[in-house]
Amino acid sequence: MESYILLLHETAMSPDISPEEMQAIIGRYKAWGQKVGQAGRMAGGNKLEDRTGRVLRGEGAAMRVTDGPYTETKDVVGGYFVIQAESYDDAVQWAKDCPHLSFGAIEVRKIEVT
Repeated sequence: MESYILLLHETAMSPDISPEEMQAIIGRYKAWGQKVGQAGRMAGGNKLEDRTGRVLRGEGAAMRVTDGPYTETKDVVGGYFVIQAESYDDAVQWAKDCPHLSFGAIEVRKIEVT
């Protein structure tokens, strides 16, 4: 088995989501996670905090640090899962079932073991 990271790229979620709808969404994520875990494929994952982070960029001998993880790129990675899969195609199949596709995109990347 190989390890793959599923990066959860988010689009803006509607601010009009009721607490009941949010609980239903959370329930779908939990159910998917349990399904992947019961299959012995889940290696980890977490939601990322929305308002923290820094971006460091090397500029020759200098370094620039900006506040917020998304200030320049506008790319929102809201969380991640690390799964075990037989192949890239297998990892993509597991990702296709993730409820996150309703809220954005999932980037599937193989984790290189050195």
